[in-house]
Amino acid sequence: MGKGISTVVFGITVTLSAAAVQAEEYNINPGMWETATEMKVSGVPPEMAAMMQQPPKTERECVKDREVDFQFRPEDMGEECAVRTTQHDASKVRWEMHCTGKDGSASGRGEMHFNGDTTSGWFEVNMQDGPMGPMKMRHSFQGRRIGPC
Repeated sequence: MGKGISTVVFGITVTLSAAAVQAEEYNINPGMWETATEMKVSGVPPEMAAMMQQPPKTERECVKDREVDFQFRPEDMGEECAVRTTQHDASKVRWEMHCTGKDGSASGRGEMHFNGDTTSGWFEVNMQDGPMGPMKMRHSFQGRRIGPC
């Protein structure tokens, strides 16, 4: 299950995905955006957390307009997932999810803030009964508009 959850967490933070919601105009200015992502692992022995730790990542993406389609793709995970949006407006999206698979189950939640030329947010996954026992992964991200595309 670890590989599947890692895939979706990476996808969510890099593409700023959250849940299956309609395109909406958010408080985000079009242009070239740079997003920095960091992950922390807890609930496992320190040496295992160090092995799982990923270096911070920075990616760039052209945002062409204020309408953003959030796309959560459970097929990317190979797991059974249910996602529920708990808040959705021009300045914030908040969501919860629960996944089950052959190796265990996981639950997660997160939120993203839109502030014109900046964004910020986080996403955490709690694996209750995976192959390595209980574990928590928390991704945080910050984005900023760096100019035109």
